[in-house]
Amino acid sequence: MAKRQVFVLIIVILTLAVYSCSTENDDKYSDGLKPGLHQPIRGPLNDDGYGLILATDDLSVGSHRIGFLAAGKTGVVNLPALEVAMYYLDADAGLVELQSGIEASYQEWPYGSRGLYTLQFEFANQGKHFLVATIIDENSMVQNMEISFDVSADTAAPKVGDKAVRSNSKTYKSVDNSTQLTTGSNYDRNLYKYSLAESINRQKPLVVVFASPAFCINAVCGPQVEMLSLLAEKFSSQADFIHVDLYEHPEKVQGDLSAALISNVVKEWRLPSNEWTFIIDGNGIITARFQGFATFGELESELSKLF
Repeated sequence: MAKRQVFVLIIVILTLAVYSCSTENDDKYSDGLKPGLHQPIRGPLNDDGYGLILATDDLSVGSHRIGFLAAGKTGVVNLPALEVAMYYLDADAGLVELQSGIEASYQEWPYGSRGLYTLQFEFANQGKHFLVATIIDENSMVQNMEISFDVSADTAAPKVGDKAVRSNSKTYKSVDNSTQLTTGSNYDRNLYKYSLAESINRQKPLVVVFASPAFCINAVCGPQVEMLSLLAEKFSSQADFIHVDLYEHPEKVQGDLSAALISNVVKEWRLPSNEWTFIIDGNGIITARFQGFATFGELESELSKLF
């Protein structure tokens, strides 16, 4: 424990130095979202080359799913679980350990190439927080990996318990060609049967994915639309499934990045990053949200609670 706290204290000093010199806009949401612009938070590498990448940076006071990727010099860490400790930087008391011994479970992605560790955590305070993950490596050495992030009073994107935005998203009936619906090469007509507004009015459970498949290029972005199609195959009679591309004119984006205008629906939902999934109940209330890639198992588990 002492070694871990010393490690965190060193990182706190370095983090504060960086933030004191930063002129970055504090707004979590930008109307200028472009392909590849949003990058996940990367923690510092330790002496042996281990580090974390945070998939979930839109955090507020309250309970949230935390997802992060762990990697070393030889590739992604894929142990079944690892131990996490959470810290808070208090203005008066300094670094405060909130909880240790938290288990983060590994969620393997399709094709076995990588995966995220996930856990659920209740934040009581806004401000600077630190997550420290610990593993025993193949040489029986303890490896501490740390990442810092901010917790706000409220999230940018809608959160669990909020009413879903009744947006008039595109359907296959409202466009001339499927390329106007998605940048992806695999078109599933079933994901564009209803607009968000129409689906919410149907008073059935709903899963909506906001993603632009052709621009899934950062470390925590995965084949989310494919997972949505798999869910739709299994639960088509029990729920609606909708994909919304991030960009207003998907058919123009790949040939001309200057045409990569953010979708009006994405603006209405105030999404600050590139890949989101929301599960909505029959009353139009958000019951689960996932920033970054979520596996079929994670989504199925949350959706099944509504049946």
